[in-house]
Amino acid sequence: MSLQALEFAFLFILGAVLGSFYNVLIYRLPRGISLISPPSHCPHCGKSIGWQDNIPILSYLLLKGRCRHCGAKISPRYLMVEVVSGLLAILCRVRFEEALTSLIFFIFFSILLVASFIDWDTFILPDSLTLGGLAFGLLTSLFREDFSLTESLTGAFLGGFSFLIVYLYYKKLRKMEGLGLGDVKLMAFIGSFAGLWGVLYAVFLGSLLGLLYALPIIVKNKSLQFALPFGPFLSLGVFLGVFLDLKGFLL
Repeated sequence: MSLQALEFAFLFILGAVLGSFYNVLIYRLPRGISLISPPSHCPHCGKSIGWQDNIPILSYLLLKGRCRHCGAKISPRYLMVEVVSGLLAILCRVRFEEALTSLIFFIFFSILLVASFIDWDTFILPDSLTLGGLAFGLLTSLFREDFSLTESLTGAFLGGFSFLIVYLYYKKLRKMEGLGLGDVKLMAFIGSFAGLWGVLYAVFLGSLLGLLYALPIIVKNKSLQFALPFGPFLSLGVFLGVFLDLKGFLL
């Protein structure tokens, strides 16, 4: 096996292990449950999950997606998050030559991954992720070779301010909530890491992806009256834009 293959295998395993922790965050953060206590347990029977059943990816496959104790079905999302996190670690290493930049973007997309699943389930984007991520994005811009603090501040301001205007328009003039403040903070966070282009990717590609997802629902229900979390589409938009370098797509 080549050194590069060994490196990719290590990165995938590391990413999958972190993905297991991301699953904890996705479940516990919106519920206000401590990340430390109680230890991992089955939400159906309450039995603690032993180390042998807590091995990322492998345990899910060996248990065939069911609890060892009560046989209740475990959501395939747990497996998906671990696999996606493992692939993210490899993709960031391939996409960004500089090791620090690769690590920073892995953290960036990991936060977006966790935030997206929480938003999808609860329509909540925790401040600990968005505002914490914003602070981290501004801080790490001081150490990046590909990005400056000025670009980070500009991206954060444009991302947050543009969505704040939309939020206030719906809230004050139309007396409805078209966007949540969580989306405003999310866009500031995205801008702090990915700058102006990241904001544009999130807005244009995210809106396009959201529309493609919503169209069948609109046709089926013959109505525009339904709620759809925007965070996952904004996150996917900036992910695709950054990895595929789609500047030409928007020009």
